[in-house]
Amino acid sequence: MNFFRFDSAQALRKFGSTTFDRSRPLAFMHIPKTSGTSIVHGVTAALSPAVVVGGETFKAIDERIHRDIYHSPQYIPNANLVAGHFPFSTLLRVYPLAQYLTILREPLSRLLSHWLYFRQHTDADLGTWGEWGNRVKLARKPLADFLNETSLAFQTDNLVVRMLLWPNPFVPDDQFIDPINDGALLRQAMVRLRKFDFVDIVEDRASVRRLRRWLGYRFTYRRLNETAAIPRQFRSSLQSELTAEAYECLYARSRLDLRIWSEVAANQLQDLDVCKLREQTLSANIARYSVLMAC
Repeated sequence: MNFFRFDSAQALRKFGSTTFDRSRPLAFMHIPKTSGTSIVHGVTAALSPAVVVGGETFKAIDERIHRDIYHSPQYIPNANLVAGHFPFSTLLRVYPLAQYLTILREPLSRLLSHWLYFRQHTDADLGTWGEWGNRVKLARKPLADFLNETSLAFQTDNLVVRMLLWPNPFVPDDQFIDPINDGALLRQAMVRLRKFDFVDIVEDRASVRRLRRWLGYRFTYRRLNETAAIPRQFRSSLQSELTAEAYECLYARSRLDLRIWSEVAANQLQDLDVCKLREQTLSANIARYSVLMAC
């Protein structure tokens, strides 16, 4: 069932064809593992703004890490550029006059990348991360078990919808989203997404060019914060991890985000087969991740 459909004129107007206004703040809703670090560095170099970077926080995190995280909206200062793993509601509340930017990624690839990113951290890396470090260690479990961890639902279960809609009674932090609410959540998420001034997808090579054109500034895009090779003690054959149960979980945890990504991809790449793009993207990423996990 198709729960929503873009109005093409409205979508184009909202997704990048408006003019960037440098007198207003730029707020970037950074969805993890969507090349956001590269975007932030490039935009920061181009605009030379005061920068705020933040996201989730946990009480047990070491104080040195706390200093770089804004864990409550009232503590977020004024800035020209705000970039972090903030939900849209926080950006909207603290920066109501901002121009909003976000970048999407094929959701199954993003989720696999998130799992491997967690898995690459050693005990030494996580020594000062407190309770959050214990959650990151759950990525050392088999992929299917990791994806079934309800304590990580707020990170693994349809993260784009969660960041667009939080707080929402049908989007619990410690449980997976009930499919009975899919239709309503998708419609609400698209309403929120249309409030953004620029939305694009990582998979389109022209997306950086469109962002430069929208900003009116050239900037250098360099690939940063990519998942590195997994420590040998945490490696396993990716093919053995991708069981039928793991695939089922990947789709379940990505089903809503996949609908949103597909709609944005169809809007930006009107002459391209989006299903084929998704299949090619996932296959290429699985091949790359297999190298990272090679025993």
